[in-house]
Amino acid sequence: MISVLIIAGKLYIGGAERICRDIGINADKQKFQIDYLVFENKVEAYEQELVDHGCRIWHIDPPNTGYFQFYRSLKRIIRDNQYDVVHSHTMFNSGMVLRAAKRCGVPVRIAHSHSIRGENVRTAIQNAYEKTMRRWILRYATHYVGCGQAAGEWLFGRRAFRDKGIVLLNGIETERFRYDPTKRAQIRRQNHWEDCFVIGHAGHMAPVKNQIFLIKLMPEILKRRPNARLVLLGDGEDRPMLEQAVRTLGLDTVVFMPGNVPNVNEYLSAMDVFAFPSLHEGMPLAILEVQANGLPCVISDRVPKDVFQTVLLSPLPLEDSESQWADALLSAERSNPEQYSIMLHNTGANVRWMLEKLYQIYQGQSM
Repeated sequence: MISVLIIAGKLYIGGAERICRDIGINADKQKFQIDYLVFENKVEAYEQELVDHGCRIWHIDPPNTGYFQFYRSLKRIIRDNQYDVVHSHTMFNSGMVLRAAKRCGVPVRIAHSHSIRGENVRTAIQNAYEKTMRRWILRYATHYVGCGQAAGEWLFGRRAFRDKGIVLLNGIETERFRYDPTKRAQIRRQNHWEDCFVIGHAGHMAPVKNQIFLIKLMPEILKRRPNARLVLLGDGEDRPMLEQAVRTLGLDTVVFMPGNVPNVNEYLSAMDVFAFPSLHEGMPLAILEVQANGLPCVISDRVPKDVFQTVLLSPLPLEDSESQWADALLSAERSNPEQYSIMLHNTGANVRWMLEKLYQIYQGQSM
């Protein structure tokens, strides 16, 4: 049996975290023992499900609380459990992770990039840390994996990733997100949206997802379509700020925040258009799910091109006016939504395809 340690950082509901979760849930238990290392002691959403599937989860303090202690704890866990594979999803911290794995004799060491750099200003110390970590990643990783070309080039560097990188698009269960008119009617009836135009969004409530952009856009939208409603699925550190903005703008009756719902697929069917104003992304699963659902989406032009699998996406600059965003959202219409899950199934965005490639890497097979 091949023993695998996935360095996930956290296991809350999110895109990269979902990929980590899918690896353990779908692995052949006769071939693989999949374990996880997460930072901090908080038990997050996916942990119990993974434990129920036979995975073990180790908790240690995050690197920024003490790099030497983190490194020692990491080496102890790897050495004590004699892992065959270490698969790190923690971006630049992967340098330290894979150095420890190399020192412990782990033969397969994977660095996996799920994002690209944001526009926030970096300090000299941060830049020095990232430069060192990139050098370690390139030295100690046996495989460079990116969820898209841009994400891979950001972490590994353009030349290294184009020479040795592997693009594995984040995958979804396409059939699960197929448009369902029955669920559409049910969700809309439960929430009293029968006669409403529903604008939706799903994502971790964090600055990069930019949900505040949509809340501030609602007064302009309501001027044109008073029956419009905004549904923000997800949770996170920005939620209190977003709730305060809703109250300040007097939008309590038109903006809904159901939290982390287990039936995102059903909510997608209930929506009329999806809005995605992210500041930057790697390969957002939510946009693959939206396309499988046949739901038109107005999306920030800062999202990588890898995500454009169908004609459903309409990119707009965040710098465009509120009027332009409102026009794009309110003019969206569904057309033959049932066909799109089949389209997505036949692309690299199928989760089964992505997982099969990862399991081949775990077994030492060439790509």
